[in-house]
Amino acid sequence: MLPSSGWARPDAGSQLPRLEAPRELRVVSYYPADAGWTRMWEPWRPERIAADLRRLRGLNANTVRIVLPAHFFGYPAPQQRYLDRLHELVGLAEARGLHVQLTLFDWWGEYHDVEGSKRWARTVLERYVGDPRIAFVELRNEIDTADAEALSWARELVPWLRDLLGVGTPVTVSVGGLTPVDDLRALSAALPPAARPDFFSAHYFTGGCEPAPRVFADLRAVAKPTPLWIGELGYPTSTTVSGYPGLPLTASGQEAGQAHYFKLCFTALARLGLPPPGVWILDDFAAGAIPESDVHSREPEYRFGLFHEDGSAKPAAATVRSLFAGQTNTSFNGGFEATAVAEDGTIVPALWVSAGGGRRLVHDATVARSGRSAALIGGAARAGEFTVTPVQSAARPGRAEAAMWVRGATGTARVGIQWFDQRSRQVRVRFATVHLRGSWQRVKVAARPPATAVFARVLIRVDGVRGPMWLDDVSFDWG
Repeated sequence: MLPSSGWARPDAGSQLPRLEAPRELRVVSYYPADAGWTRMWEPWRPERIAADLRRLRGLNANTVRIVLPAHFFGYPAPQQRYLDRLHELVGLAEARGLHVQLTLFDWWGEYHDVEGSKRWARTVLERYVGDPRIAFVELRNEIDTADAEALSWARELVPWLRDLLGVGTPVTVSVGGLTPVDDLRALSAALPPAARPDFFSAHYFTGGCEPAPRVFADLRAVAKPTPLWIGELGYPTSTTVSGYPGLPLTASGQEAGQAHYFKLCFTALARLGLPPPGVWILDDFAAGAIPESDVHSREPEYRFGLFHEDGSAKPAAATVRSLFAGQTNTSFNGGFEATAVAEDGTIVPALWVSAGGGRRLVHDATVARSGRSAALIGGAARAGEFTVTPVQSAARPGRAEAAMWVRGATGTARVGIQWFDQRSRQVRVRFATVHLRGSWQRVKVAARPPATAVFARVLIRVDGVRGPMWLDDVSFDWG
């Protein structure tokens, strides 16, 4: 039975149209940079939140994800001051053209207490029944599918929550980001048709998104006939780990990797006909902003933001802004125009990895076949290998083509397509070779992916190098 109060009458003039979830969702998760999780709610700073939401809306997002900590709010009876603060936040979001995703029951695990759960959720949600400002409600973030009691709780709470909210506000449940396919399979098997959510949500947090196309396809198959949404993904601009082994562990190196990650993930989802993913998170966290938890001491957890903690934008902010606007961006620095700083201070082409042989790529703004610069193959060794993952790297029917321009007086250069399986193991490589003669020369290779291939990398190999050699205008496409 629906609450008699309906949703908050003073807000009935909302001009926000109801979103079709998940197809129309453009979601970014939010905590203030200096106040994560429970610290967001006390002390309460609506002016700070309003300014942050303005930046979030500027990403072409249409929804902000707000996570509600059950015990901090008061369980099973939420405190009125936190309910009022949530209500104010929903209004702040609306004023900036944003819907709200509400994620319930964070930092909570009393799955045996079904009646207490219902009491808490009803009190939190009753003023939002029928409210178009609420894009959807996530019953539980990354539910533990190995916990039989948690699955039993979900079987009871999902249909109850759908009845509470009515047909206009969808309900979802999410699974975690390390083994999402196995977790979603367990959750799906535990929920009979009447207890399935309006759509499933899966999170994805592994590496550089290269194997993701197969993961996303498997998740979609497991979810059927229920729709699927990738509700959370992100890449930390960390100085301790990299999603692309070999990228410099510097701010510029990893920020280029973060922007590339979003291009890969958005492109893979679009090819599968799935909606844009939810992004974790708006801002980096300042030191001490994450309360004591299983993640508060891990350096990468502080660096997932599209913005630095001071509000300045990383390159990924512009990337996500264009992707949320529906623009296609398949560039991968094949022209060597974008740069990063290596650990030793050398200016190098962003995204490119020196993969062996003793040589390295160095940015050279004095030579170019086109544009403003090229990559100089530096070092004294006679050989070298260099790789990059194209944005359109996901294996598909047809033939992939890679090409490059190379200039040097002596030696040979080869451009290849490396194919990798789901475990990122090379399953095949095909090369085309050119013998250098001083001027710019183009070399191209074409290859079809083997049956076990999931993604490709462009591999450039040089040998017998004497004197300077340059690369420029590397391309990858499907014929």
